[in-house]
Amino acid sequence: MSMDRLLVKGGYGEHGRSCFLLPMGENRYCMLDCGIMDTDPQPYPQVEPELLKRTEYLFLSHCHKDHSGAFEHFCSQGFSGWLVTTAPTMKFSGIDYDKTILLPDPKGEMTEPVTLKGGLSFFYGRTGHCAGSIWLHLFGTVGNICYSGDYQRRALAYETDVIRGRHGDLAILDCAHVDAMEDGDGLRARMTERIREILQEGRRVIMPLPKYGRGPEVVLMLRRGLPEAKIRADETMRNLIRETLKWEQWIKPEAAAELRDFLAQPSPDEKGYDVLLIGDTHLEKPENSRLAIEETEKGAMALLTGRVKKGCCTERLLREGKAFTMAYPHHQSRKDFLEMVGENHFQTVLPFHNNQKEVLWEGNTGEMS
Repeated sequence: MSMDRLLVKGGYGEHGRSCFLLPMGENRYCMLDCGIMDTDPQPYPQVEPELLKRTEYLFLSHCHKDHSGAFEHFCSQGFSGWLVTTAPTMKFSGIDYDKTILLPDPKGEMTEPVTLKGGLSFFYGRTGHCAGSIWLHLFGTVGNICYSGDYQRRALAYETDVIRGRHGDLAILDCAHVDAMEDGDGLRARMTERIREILQEGRRVIMPLPKYGRGPEVVLMLRRGLPEAKIRADETMRNLIRETLKWEQWIKPEAAAELRDFLAQPSPDEKGYDVLLIGDTHLEKPENSRLAIEETEKGAMALLTGRVKKGCCTERLLREGKAFTMAYPHHQSRKDFLEMVGENHFQTVLPFHNNQKEVLWEGNTGEMS
């Protein structure tokens, strides 16, 4: 499949709104994700209703809004094809849709592909991003395409079926931390060290985190990297971890045991914690914004690990110098990305999930053009 046949509707040159369409022949299409950008006044990918009506299959890589949040909007605009995804993604995204093909939980590398009507076949595997998150290697009427979704081979909590030794005409690969030349372990070590420095100053750290994914990862990072630190998770975050642990096939066994131990331990009270994890990405709930403001006025620092939404408490804290941003490696860095490219054989690579527009051609693994 050549690049000029790929319809990019979002996610390339921007961090969010992931949405790609692949022609299947006979005026039909296959769609990869349908995300929104909740920090943008116009959050939806611009997909024409006529294209939605001709979309035979819509693959959801995982539950996060920047990959699944436009689903109901697309249905209202004409999509009536098949949704292809996993059970955790359906549960965590809150999608209720009758024409759904639920993929079995992966159990390592697949030996036989899944085949759908219309001449479309694919392999899939776990991406290490959250419970239910998958990468795809599609072939048949769409060409030969690899799509990573959001991917991290060095995840602490989640299992990853590594993308290695694959051949394809086109690969659309996560490269969210595009300027970072450290791998996931290096980025995590840098964040741990920064938190240690703040705690040594006698200050606390507040970490607002998104649903379903980063929370268990951060708990494990803190417990292993700062074993003396008192970690407090609000009830929302604790419930999110409990929900994640129900999907054992997606969690590393040693990580699951450690997370259960964390939940079983008494949580430090409001006076006794060092690091507070809040299950509210942008601190949009009034009680969370009030708490963050009160704590930062006493000297705490808010550590933001994702995008900052305009008009929210996180933006205010950042503007006032009471918050700072650091990349948690829940996605690939440029170093991670180049490592993946070097372990596969893709004629053309489109790095997405960042604000740059680049294309990598086979044989050019140092600099992207």
